[in-house]
Amino acid sequence: MHCLQNKQMICTFTIFLFLSSCTDRNTEFHFKSFVADAHNDVLLRSMIGQDILSEHPDSHSDLIKFQEGGMDLQVFSIWVSPYEYEKNEAFDRANDMITQLEDLCNRSNGQWAIPMNYQDIVYNEQRGILSCLIGVEGGHAIENDLAKLDALYNRGMRYLSVTWNNSNDWATSAKDETEKKDSLAFVGLTDFGKDVIRRCNELGIMVDVSHAGEQTFWDIINVSEKPIIASHSSAYYLCPHFRNLKDEQLFAIKDNGGVVFVNFYPGYIDSTYEKKAKIIKESYQSRLDSLAAVHDSDGDEYWYEENKLLLPALQKVAPSLDVLIDHISYLVLLMGIDHVGLGADWDGVGVMPTGLEDVTKLPAITDKLLKRGLTKKEVQKILGGNFKRVFKEVSQ
Repeated sequence: MHCLQNKQMICTFTIFLFLSSCTDRNTEFHFKSFVADAHNDVLLRSMIGQDILSEHPDSHSDLIKFQEGGMDLQVFSIWVSPYEYEKNEAFDRANDMITQLEDLCNRSNGQWAIPMNYQDIVYNEQRGILSCLIGVEGGHAIENDLAKLDALYNRGMRYLSVTWNNSNDWATSAKDETEKKDSLAFVGLTDFGKDVIRRCNELGIMVDVSHAGEQTFWDIINVSEKPIIASHSSAYYLCPHFRNLKDEQLFAIKDNGGVVFVNFYPGYIDSTYEKKAKIIKESYQSRLDSLAAVHDSDGDEYWYEENKLLLPALQKVAPSLDVLIDHISYLVLLMGIDHVGLGADWDGVGVMPTGLEDVTKLPAITDKLLKRGLTKKEVQKILGGNFKRVFKEVSQ
């Protein structure tokens, strides 16, 4: 009997060593790969004076975390709140945010740089410099002026999300098309909106359909002559949320040559999460009211304090990393390996999946994908190869 138990213990220990060895090799492979993420809102922390060039305890990402997660390229989102800024203030605010990113790069001791073209990305990768790509989230930032679109391009914008949750004067959002379609003045792209897409094609700006309404999406597909992207969206089939993409849209992006960068937010990958999160938030309402008495409830300071308060409870009901891997696997199965990437939404959401709490945990994605049977070449495409490919094709 003791002999049998000893054999079982030896067998279990051997399996443990084997799995540990596999994980170590997969982590090493991760750090040798080009890793890109298509959406991060951490610049907003810097705009209110928080230091993201050193380790920040409350953020998903900062200079140190990018290094520990093996990141080579991060798209920094230039998002102008439609609640805090008037329409004629959006362009100036976007420029202020780009100036802030430039300042961070200048103060990073050569560790960060803004790439203006594909060659810059390759140069930065070879020298261990984080490529800080600029993506503008929300077409309201151009203030209905193609000259302002050109100006943002000249400052480094390399993708434009046509809408955020708010519609603008030339494109309707997924949120508005879902919640108040019957009351909208128009649905989809206007003629000016189509001109925006054409101008993006001419300049080499990637057109981003995350947050775009379905009709807007199809109008973009019909107008764009270059591949499009969804910078931070997941699969509607697995989690029916208006922010996710339906199978027909996924097929259209594949046919267009584009890429879907999977969003990590629990509410977009787990259809049961938002109901649980709502119950938790309601139980904290009195404490949230106290926060609102100190901070503007539409401002960033309030949002960060709210997240800090709710995070321990929300993390308990967040889905596991495996649920995110399910979305990646589904997209690969449906679209093919050349059309899937990572668009986490770091620091733009309150909580991440368990096992992927911040950027330092990115090697766990590589480990999971390899253990699910993807080849190293396939995993490298998801980690960043597909971002490189679509960026190069659009910028030519």
